[in-house]
Amino acid sequence: MRRSGFIFAISFVVFNLNLRPIPSGDTAPAALLPLSLVAAHTTTLDRFAAWYRDTGFTNTAWFTRSVDGHYYSSFPIAVPLLVTPLYAPFAFLDFRHMPAGQVILLARVLEKISASLIAALSVVAFFHLIGKLADTSCAWLLTVAYAFGSPTWAISSQALWQHGPSELALILGLLLLIETTANPSRVLVAALAGCSAGFAAAIRLSNLWPCVLMGAYVALAKWPSRSKSAFAAGALLPLLAVLAYNLRIFGSAFGTYPAAWLLEGNLFEGVTGLLFSPSRGLFIFCPIFLFSVLGAFLWFRDPKMSHPRVYLICLLAAAAHLLFLAKFRLWWGGYCYGPRVLTDVVPCLVILMIPAVRLLNNSRVWKAAFAMALAFSISVQAVGAFCYPNGHWDALPRSVDEQPQRLWDWRDNQIARSVSAGPVLLPYRLAWVSVTHPASLSETLRHDGVTLW
Repeated sequence: MRRSGFIFAISFVVFNLNLRPIPSGDTAPAALLPLSLVAAHTTTLDRFAAWYRDTGFTNTAWFTRSVDGHYYSSFPIAVPLLVTPLYAPFAFLDFRHMPAGQVILLARVLEKISASLIAALSVVAFFHLIGKLADTSCAWLLTVAYAFGSPTWAISSQALWQHGPSELALILGLLLLIETTANPSRVLVAALAGCSAGFAAAIRLSNLWPCVLMGAYVALAKWPSRSKSAFAAGALLPLLAVLAYNLRIFGSAFGTYPAAWLLEGNLFEGVTGLLFSPSRGLFIFCPIFLFSVLGAFLWFRDPKMSHPRVYLICLLAAAAHLLFLAKFRLWWGGYCYGPRVLTDVVPCLVILMIPAVRLLNNSRVWKAAFAMALAFSISVQAVGAFCYPNGHWDALPRSVDEQPQRLWDWRDNQIARSVSAGPVLLPYRLAWVSVTHPASLSETLRHDGVTLW
């Protein structure tokens, strides 16, 4: 317990050292919906959609107007529901009569706290998961890689993207699968494993692959029928709940996701871009994941390791996720830092490193290579946490969504532009004002806060 508390505390502090969220319009509904639920007991977002529209945000695709005339989140409802309890202490505030801009500012602050809390919990869960698959020293090393050398830091912990909760659900699902395999008669644990798998798919459609793979694991496992039934029931519960909500509000099982539009991209372009492009490539932003490829190769050569089906789940889930997202028309994920869309399977990619890490014990060359790759990966994630979006690479000189060939510009890439622009200092100025001139903090926040967040 003490070790878990230490891991959580370190992760939570590091994730918040930049003193700000790094939000996107895509995360706005997830930040606002819990307040709407707490204050008005509704999932509608009418006045927030109006505020964004009236204040000059021309692209408000984050809100969808349903046939009932109300505005709803364009994204799955699972993440806002997950974090709503964290907003409960603010239920005493009269949100309905507060200016919309003030509520949005508060929501953005709570968004960062919620996102970093979920990410820190995922780090703790990941440490325990790796502890089931490898020795303690390997668990510590790969937990550092997961927490700080991957988009868990620069993406998941910074705003309420779907990725952080996806990571947590996937990690818990795998951990509980292993726990149930050790004692198949534990029906409750099996049900929680299924609930984690189903919740991952409910959070993000692309997580259907690991959910199905975990279901196949259970079908082939030597579990009693009660435990298998409990897993299936647990998995179906969140999926059916989201399905019912989507049908009720949008009249479609997939909500606002148009299935045909998702798969309009060029597969080769998407795969090479997600792995190697200078402004979105996984191996460029996180070269530590080259050891995932090496680990997968070593596992194929010698699959006689503990829990081999867990490795197989991770390998197939990562491959399916990559191929699915590569076919997405906007495979680069719009305005964001690095390979955001691959964040969901980061736990799988780090698990695949385990066979490669075992090489480090017998080779100084491999140990040095791993250390350099990890140090570079952590440094690049720190650039994302402290500097992005300074430099405004996504938008200038022309929007990356309009000119995606910019993703392959090595001379003007996102990492270099962000480093050159330097860190975002406004949060520290706000913190200084709160200490030295607390009476003027409210006015300073009104002037700079919404601009920042």
